[in-house]
Amino acid sequence: MAINSHKSLIGFQERFKEIQGIEDDNIKSIRLAALMTDMESAYEFPMVGPLRIAAFKQSFPGVMKLYKEVSQARCFG
Repeated sequence: MAINSHKSLIGFQERFKEIQGIEDDNIKSIRLAALMTDMESAYEFPMVGPLRIAAFKQSFPGVMKLYKEVSQARCFG
């Protein structure tokens, strides 16, 4: 992994808090989607292979927790 995971996780958490304050639902949805994509790229999320995905989730619980929160905010507004 090419990034300092703790430092970048804090940055992603701050970005999520900022996005939550946006009132326009369309802009908020676009920004949340971009945040998810940026997290996937930064942490090199495995997209295939159930064992790789399970290992990633176990290795990076904080990342997965934030990712799930972002995803739920996107789905449920």
